[in-house]
Amino acid sequence: MNNFRTIVKPASPSFQISHNDKLISIGSCFSKNIGKKFQERKFSICINPFGQQYNPYSIANSIERLLIGKTYTKTDLVCHDELYHSYDHHGSFSRSTKEETLEVINSNLLEASAALKNVNVLFLTFGTSHVFSLKQGQIVSNCHKLSGNNFDKRLLTPNEMVEVLTRAISKLRTANRELRIILTISPVRYFAFGHYENSVSKAHLFTALHELQNQFPDLYYFPAYELVMDDLRDYRFFSEDMLHPNYQATDYVWQSFADTFFSKATVGLIKEVEEIIAAAKHRPRNENSEAHKKFVEKYLKKAEDLQKQKLDFTEEQNLFLLALRS
Repeated sequence: MNNFRTIVKPASPSFQISHNDKLISIGSCFSKNIGKKFQERKFSICINPFGQQYNPYSIANSIERLLIGKTYTKTDLVCHDELYHSYDHHGSFSRSTKEETLEVINSNLLEASAALKNVNVLFLTFGTSHVFSLKQGQIVSNCHKLSGNNFDKRLLTPNEMVEVLTRAISKLRTANRELRIILTISPVRYFAFGHYENSVSKAHLFTALHELQNQFPDLYYFPAYELVMDDLRDYRFFSEDMLHPNYQATDYVWQSFADTFFSKATVGLIKEVEEIIAAAKHRPRNENSEAHKKFVEKYLKKAEDLQKQKLDFTEEQNLFLLALRS
């Protein structure tokens, strides 16, 4: 029988991921979405400490900044539309005063800086080779809707990306020799500059990561881009803008990731976690029935048992206790 789709099967990694691992995810909005999948299933993960970042230069710069733990000061901020912004950060970090902006930026930075030296797995997701730089030369992660007259746009070459990422990864390896790094390219297409430019941008990323793996053979490439663009390959798996993968697509990539990196024991534990979360959200017809009380007690006990494995079920336990008191 003919096979009417291209099935993408990720390469077998040399390691597995479990709830005992500490994870950090840096990169695009796709990195954020997959990171949330881990977070929801009670993995210990730090997601995008600078907010979404898309180009390899900004991501490499963030890694180096986290390694030295250099905090930001008022001179690093710019005011626009009555908010203070950092060019290194996503707009979700912007606040109405310098003090508030620095507080949220630096608290996240210091937390992630401490985490990075002890994490087991780092996810790096790259979205584009295009960069914007201030007229003074500084490449920015986010323009924060300032006038385009303040910036120059260009395409990073593969060699430029390899250079900055090689430096960052070498410093990472010095700081944390046990760190395993997973590389991905975001399946989100960036058509702001045109279809052709998006294709060239992605091609530069692929070329750069291929060369990077030649220098660091233990880097693992996970084919998130190929799973969406070649395996699913259908607009029904995209959101209304026809550019961003929808929930189904992200879930498909997550399932492929789980099949690749999780042992049977980890898959079983995830199933238990998901059952507890679903039970905490359950709303019965009769909250005062004996059956519902037994249901709540059953899953409260399960949550308490898994809490002993250092999984945080505080939110779910509070909901169960609230249900028992009502």
